[in-house]
Amino acid sequence: MKYDALLMVFDELAAYLSAYNVISEGELVLKIRESIKSLLTGAERAELETKLNGTLEDVIFKSITSTEKVSVFSPDMHTRINYQGEVFYCVPTHRYMSNELEEAFLRWARIRSPPSALKRVVKDFMERCGYQVENTVPKNEHIEMIAVNKYKNQNKHRSKHIFIFPSIKFVPPFVEEMENSEAEGEQEKVKVNENVIVVPTEKTPAPFISFFREHDAGAAMIWVADVEKRTIDPFIGNPGDDDAIEANFANPEQARKAVSVWTRKMHFVDL
Repeated sequence: MKYDALLMVFDELAAYLSAYNVISEGELVLKIRESIKSLLTGAERAELETKLNGTLEDVIFKSITSTEKVSVFSPDMHTRINYQGEVFYCVPTHRYMSNELEEAFLRWARIRSPPSALKRVVKDFMERCGYQVENTVPKNEHIEMIAVNKYKNQNKHRSKHIFIFPSIKFVPPFVEEMENSEAEGEQEKVKVNENVIVVPTEKTPAPFISFFREHDAGAAMIWVADVEKRTIDPFIGNPGDDDAIEANFANPEQARKAVSVWTRKMHFVDL
């Protein structure tokens, strides 16, 4: 039985995985799919699936992440780790470091929840609330928006400076940088706005609980966007007297109740 086609896939995956000691399940699944699509013809794929008696993506994934190898050339990352609600794999001889897990999480967050995917959800939400998005600027790790109330007058003129990130895990260094910049007088124009940070939902509350325990949002509000449901809910902070914002949150009471429960539990543990 010739496995030349399969060897090409394993070679590419081995080269990719050698750059990392830890990789998320989602990133690995995506890379396997991309390698098969780019390296194999339809006929080669069909032949391999017949010989291996299974879907090629599943066979390769199992070969890499378990002790059941279909080839001696298969990479071996069968040590499974749960971190922040996601599943990760690393080589069995590697004693992973916490920073490598964190980097793997951030790398996967950039892939699965790019700010561009959240941008439309945020824009639609702000327009429902009576705001006009006047400026959108892509940055290195996030997207910035300026949204101005369309019904502004002398007594009511609200604007939002919105920062969209691929995960709550990106927020702490940004908040620190923003606070330092404001302290140095470098962002005077932002001070007249209400700062809002928008992040996507996660598989579990773990990243949000970690943030709540270890960091704060400074003067900014934090909202959580569900891309699939196209909804937004509050996490930290209130929109003040902006009733339109509050009315368009999906489940604000439920979201704030969850944060309250986390706070009580963390206080009990700390005691």
